[in-house]
Amino acid sequence: MINKLDSDIRVCHFVGLSGVGGVQRNFVEYIKFDIMQNTKCRHKVYTNGLVDSQYELPISIYNIKNIKNLFSLIFNIVSSNEIVHFYNNLSSPRVAFLLLLLPTSNLIFHERGSSWNLPSRYGFILRFISWKSELILANSRATKTLLVKKFYITESKIKVLHNGVDTQVLINKQHLKNRKNNVFFNIGYIGRLDSPKGVHVLIEAMQYLKDKKINLIIAGDGPLKEHLMKKSKNLSNIKFLGRVNDPYAFFDKISLLIVPSIREPFGNVCIEAGICRVPILASNIDGIPEIINNNYNGELISPKDPITFSKIGKSLPLPEYVVDPANQELIKAMQINPEELADKILLLSTLPQTLAKYADRMYDNILKNFSIASYSKKIHKIYLDLARVK
Repeated sequence: MINKLDSDIRVCHFVGLSGVGGVQRNFVEYIKFDIMQNTKCRHKVYTNGLVDSQYELPISIYNIKNIKNLFSLIFNIVSSNEIVHFYNNLSSPRVAFLLLLLPTSNLIFHERGSSWNLPSRYGFILRFISWKSELILANSRATKTLLVKKFYITESKIKVLHNGVDTQVLINKQHLKNRKNNVFFNIGYIGRLDSPKGVHVLIEAMQYLKDKKINLIIAGDGPLKEHLMKKSKNLSNIKFLGRVNDPYAFFDKISLLIVPSIREPFGNVCIEAGICRVPILASNIDGIPEIINNNYNGELISPKDPITFSKIGKSLPLPEYVVDPANQELIKAMQINPEELADKILLLSTLPQTLAKYADRMYDNILKNFSIASYSKKIHKIYLDLARVK
């Protein structure tokens, strides 16, 4: 173990930075915040492949496709003086093979959704990596439940750490005013256009709203983009923006965020919307209810319908199981009923005071429970605990 608590703690992060997602945004915000605070942590970042232009960090990023950087990562893994923090690699066969050949000391694996995609029959990969690690971080109670009940990971080895968001985001008050004055009620979806996100249900719901003054704005990219655009080609009330690098600018355009997920380990987009005072209507599944208290700071709809969607091309597989937030049990994955979703959207479009109440309460919730400052403090304590002499 690391012996000197009064010296800098060296932490090596291995994280994918080539795509758009909550994992990447949360990581970048954390690193920027931690470096600005000048804590005792000294960070080194590894990735595999190109780094997306939106992920600018104030420190160097080392691509392990360069053999020199790969050997550097291996040295860090076997070193007793380094903490190595992997993000969303708990189910990776390549990482498992790498660790099979190496002695390990201070490994943390941060599970933020990949285990939903791994079939139970391959659970030995996840269990082996868990055995090699000192600690598994789960981004929600639902994620911990899935690891314990689907893959039989020892519960005591898992610690729940909710994501954080930058609470210093500057909200344009004029845009908040403009939301109320719009002739059309603009709802929005932002995120990856992929199987588990349930965007096809939202498009089906807009069929029921085509004669109403309600528009849907979809921001994001992914393997289902062409399929979803084709599905909505006859609906004039749907607009695709494509990828947007700044989610906060997108939130200025909408009065209600829709999160129609089939599975959602945490729901980073919910805390991003919350800090922008955008009310949320979301699936009552997995980790989302850990952010949204139904009819208090947002609204939830329980998925009840069989999934009407099959895997297409490079889209992610639909999950074997999801987590029922009512009892933390594993259940079969379902989708929201599109007509029920449409009815709820229509109702909320007539309740501006209710939406404003939800938005204010969610904003307070984010400040109290989901700030990047709180996340940084908690993760730093985890690093310190791991560094402490046993």
